[in-house]
Amino acid sequence: STFLGREENQDTNSSPDLIILTGPNASGKSCYLRQVGLIQLMAQIGSFVPATSATLGICDRVFTRVGAVDDLATGQSTFMVEMNETANILNHATSRSLVLLDEIGRGTATFDGLSIAWAVGEYIATELLARTIFATHYHELNELSSLLNNVANYQVTVKEMPDQIIFLHQVQPGGADKSYGIEAGRLAGLPAKVITRAKQVMAQIEQHSKIAIGLKSLD
Repeated sequence: STFLGREENQDTNSSPDLIILTGPNASGKSCYLRQVGLIQLMAQIGSFVPATSATLGICDRVFTRVGAVDDLATGQSTFMVEMNETANILNHATSRSLVLLDEIGRGTATFDGLSIAWAVGEYIATELLARTIFATHYHELNELSSLLNNVANYQVTVKEMPDQIIFLHQVQPGGADKSYGIEAGRLAGLPAKVITRAKQVMAQIEQHSKIAIGLKSLD
């Protein structure tokens, strides 16, 4: 299969139920999720797909949690909409479903969001067993692959230069350890003083925010 015209590396030592997809801001993670969903739908209606060759399992439903928007009509915040959609997926998906999740937990405080994201990923991998791609900036979720043998880490790669990053638009095995959010801010035109100060603050935060998470005990 391909992502923006480039071949994916398919060499893995397992057939994961859950893929944790990490990578920089604006690198194409959400685009990749949409691409996977569209290819699945195209294949199941008998259409050609944009690949030299592809092997896809038949799924009973495609569930997505992508994007961020509130619902003024019902008085729901962005985070509540996200939680409602996530709950619907977890309550109705089966082991034959395709689930595409984009940054679960980003709409609340960091530790709350990380806790929810970890629990959702763990639930999918240990109980739901739906084929899932989970895009996230919580790099701690990469640790799930060392605890569960049906979880794999993939990343959207970049080339890091002295004063910039180059988006390669390639999905490769392995977990990213940076989101390059400050670099995205620079590309968006934030003042140089803001970028410099952001780098200073990030360095201080990284020194004091090492997090270790263990897998819950399973009955």
